[in-house]
Amino acid sequence: MLTILPPLALIAAIASASLLVVLAYFRELRGGKLALAVGWFLIAAYCQFFGASPIMGAAGLALQTILAIALILRWKMT
Repeated sequence: MLTILPPLALIAAIASASLLVVLAYFRELRGGKLALAVGWFLIAAYCQFFGASPIMGAAGLALQTILAIALILRWKMT
């Protein structure tokens, strides 16, 4: 995990997880799109929190942030 401001690194993961739950609850994400988003979340979370190097942790954080932005845009567009 990134050692610089650890609580801030959780914001992207919490945002992504809560958006996934909300979009799945309202049936905005179903089937393959939901599976893709959950897979993306799990891979990004693994890289972010269990990555062997700081670069892998930063890549996981970037993936979580991109996922959160994509889910927010999807929610606002529908």
